[in-house]
Amino acid sequence: MSQRVVHVGRDRRASAAGETSRSKRLSPAEMAERVRDELTERPAPASEPVFATAEPISAAEIAERSKRDLARITGLDADHVSAVRSEPDGWHVTVDLIELRRIPHSTDVLAAYHAVFAPAGTLTSFHRTRRYLRDEMVEES
Repeated sequence: MSQRVVHVGRDRRASAAGETSRSKRLSPAEMAERVRDELTERPAPASEPVFATAEPISAAEIAERSKRDLARITGLDADHVSAVRSEPDGWHVTVDLIELRRIPHSTDVLAAYHAVFAPAGTLTSFHRTRRYLRDEMVEES
């Protein structure tokens, strides 16, 4: 199986010179390809904990893992975790990511992403559920 290297946030000239540029926004096709690569081809680095043990995963651990994984896959910065729920099929987590930074910060565009993790802690799926402004007041039921 050939492995494809995707450089996000760097153009070829900056990468060759060792300089970084502002991260670019991923197209839906690039995001889907990145997710496929993350879920199928990339083995877990030795420095990261592997959650395939008999030891249960805490909500705090899955929240941190979801922020890290979704930020890495989408190329967006994680703002906060707004929900963590344990279900029979695994962990259901809602992570709010910053899609567009603005000045003042209260007008940043955020997006809520729903992610599902297997009981062992492996990301199985995610999708964006909504976009909103940081200062938007919403009544939730």
